[in-house]
Amino acid sequence: MALAWAVYYGLTVTVGSGLRSLSEQAALRSRWEACVRRGERVWPGNPNSACRYPANRPGDSAHNFGLAFDSSVPDSQQWVWDYLRRYAGFHVPAGDLPHAEVPDWRQHIGG
Repeated sequence: MALAWAVYYGLTVTVGSGLRSLSEQAALRSRWEACVRRGERVWPGNPNSACRYPANRPGDSAHNFGLAFDSSVPDSQQWVWDYLRRYAGFHVPAGDLPHAEVPDWRQHIGG
C-alpha cells in the first residue's frame, strides 16, 4: 500500500532489500561489527556504506522472515515517505530511516 501511495504522490522510491538469507544477514552484521571494532561512527552520512546503518544478528532481523524492507528516496521526499510507511502500518525506526518492518514481527514467526 505504501508503494502505491508513493506512486500516486510522485515519490521516487528505490527498494534496496527485502527478504534476506541468514548468510546475507551474517555478512551485513560482520561488516557492521568491523566498523564498530575500528571505532568508526555508524551514521547515515558515513561515506563508508558498510558503516551507515546497524545490522542485527542472523535470525534477529525481520528481513530474514520477509517482514521488512529497506528503501530510499531523495532527501526532499524523506518526510513524506516516512509518513506513508508509518500510515500504512510499518514501524520505521528513527535511527534507521531506510528500514521499515511489520510491528511486533516476532509474534508472526512464532518467536
